Amino acid sequence: MPVGEDLVNLSDEEYVVQNAKNALKVDPVAAKAWMITAKTLYPHNFAVQFEAYKIEKEAGHVKEAAKYFSDLLGKFQQEPQFWQEIDNVTSALRIEADGNDPEKQFLCEMFKHISLDVQHQLLLFTAERCEDTMEHCRLLLLLLQKFPTAVATYGPRLVDTLLSAEKHSHASNQPVNPYRKLLVCDLLPLLGAENVPVELAPKLLFKLLHKSTEFYLCCLDLSRNSQDPNINVEDPWKKLFGVLELTGRHLGWETYLTNFGNNWTKESYWQKILTFCQSHKALTIEDHSNTKQLLYCLTIFFLHCLYDYNLSLTPEACPGQIQTNLVLIEGFTDVNLPTPASEPKSKRRKGDSDNTLPHITVDKAENKNVINNFLMAVNCWDLFHSSDYLQREFAKVNSHIKLDPWLSKFLIDYAIYKGRDDDALNRLQQINEPNLMLTKNIRHASILYLRKNYTACFENILLTVQSFPITNRGTLSSQLIVGGTQRHLHFLPITQMAVLQYCIKLLTRCIRENLLKHSNSYNELAIGNVLVLLQLDWPQEEDILPSIMEQIHQRGSFSYLLFQAYIINVDILEELTYLWTEQGGQITLDILPHLGQRRIGTRGADKGVKEEIRQIIKRQIARNNEPLDQLVMKFITQERGHILQSLM
Repeated sequence: MPVGEDLVNLSDEEYVVQNAKNALKVDPVAAKAWMITAKTLYPHNFAVQFEAYKIEKEAGHVKEAAKYFSDLLGKFQQEPQFWQEIDNVTSALRIEADGNDPEKQFLCEMFKHISLDVQHQLLLFTAERCEDTMEHCRLLLLLLQKFPTAVATYGPRLVDTLLSAEKHSHASNQPVNPYRKLLVCDLLPLLGAENVPVELAPKLLFKLLHKSTEFYLCCLDLSRNSQDPNINVEDPWKKLFGVLELTGRHLGWETYLTNFGNNWTKESYWQKILTFCQSHKALTIEDHSNTKQLLYCLTIFFLHCLYDYNLSLTPEACPGQIQTNLVLIEGFTDVNLPTPASEPKSKRRKGDSDNTLPHITVDKAENKNVINNFLMAVNCWDLFHSSDYLQREFAKVNSHIKLDPWLSKFLIDYAIYKGRDDDALNRLQQINEPNLMLTKNIRHASILYLRKNYTACFENILLTVQSFPITNRGTLSSQLIVGGTQRHLHFLPITQMAVLQYCIKLLTRCIRENLLKHSNSYNELAIGNVLVLLQLDWPQEEDILPSIMEQIHQRGSFSYLLFQAYIINVDILEELTYLWTEQGGQITLDILPHLGQRRIGTRGADKGVKEEIRQIIKRQIARNNEPLDQLVMKFITQERGHILQSLM
């Protein structure tokens, strides 16, 4: 090859390399010959050796590039230019699935052709040389992923490094951070492999379980509204179950408690818990190992049930429909209705009778899983509190994992379920979030009704109606009243119609029960108010009407000056009209406000007034198709004084 002017002033090594470069463009075989010559003549010259590697890399020769790279690693570890290439290799390995970068693809393929010893050496040298802690941990993790046999040696050390790095980082108070994610999502699965003989102290195992649980719970809590890659973790429950299994294997726990296979169900796992409890009836501080495994297995299972329960309180909506939340409230019973079927005996705990626990309903059959999820969480909570020692140990776990935000809503439902009104009220009063005020007021009203504090109940009903979810109209419920005498709880949809219906039923009962407290139980204002309220979901409570009409008939008169504003139900109007006629008893019907104290009946009545009453009733019947929800809401919000009078 002729020597150009650009080669005259080069050193011998540079001369050979430059000739190789020039030849590469026109004659790859000649270029390779030049580089073989250069490598042979100058085996200790980094520039020559590195250029030989680059030529093979640019030519796409995977095996030759791997060989030259291995030689460089053995001889020139300290060369900055070579370390940059090492960084390129490790970077490519970490995102091996990236098929859009040809150079990264080539480096990954080249790495596979490097001997295992050199691969191991490369990753270890790179990790130990790295001054950035996070980068060091990632490289060491990469080593463990490529060489599982290295897990026993370097795994525990990496655990300590990550724990220390998290502790001293600015994100130490945030469970979701890069160090924690690397630890629980990437490293612990490697430590959990059954063929890896890693020694971990019990105290460290519990610490890792705490940190993993806290991390995955935060991910589950935040993932719906976040695009943060640290938060979006695939199948967090499966990964958390894996950490529990790792802990149990190292501590010799019962495998049937720590194994959550693909086909497990809540019911089958609960039976395993009961079997374990039956086998270890006296779980005390002396029975440390058995208590610990019950405590942690039950905790993880409880959290899974609780998560599913919270999820089922916001069931998925059909396409085009608004998603609707559910809230647990005290329902109503009627002894005249058929008694609903009891829970199967196989699902009851020992000592439970038909009337011990409430009957629970939900409007839609497809949402019944909310009941099962709730009852399973209740079972777990009861078991936590079945012994003082287990309760204390769970409190310690709670202090590590910080479960209170997860427990707050459930514990209100639990208190309502158990009939612990004081506890429920105390917890409700601690709620200040604006988006929870509606459900807070509903449940507050329900408890105040049970306590016979009718005026305070009405004030909370008023607050509820004033904060309705107008955009979610919904429909009336068919399950607010069930037969029998057993306590009844209902998962109420947070829609305008369902909530209004519940408030109306509460207020109706407040007024009627208040009437019974007085020796003179006939109160025309109270009776009129009840007639207004009955209209919303007529005829669901039409059984109330006959007794009201009998009272009016016996009294011989009915005066209600809000009549024209609010009573438009045809059946109620026909009953009152009948009592007003001669056949019905000719009661005095005072529904004309402009007549003042004058009470008008049919006997000897002025024909003009009689005709006016007849016309009023016709006009009221003609209004029968008006939206009853708007009518009743107007009544509650604008007639507060009249309603309070009927509750005094």
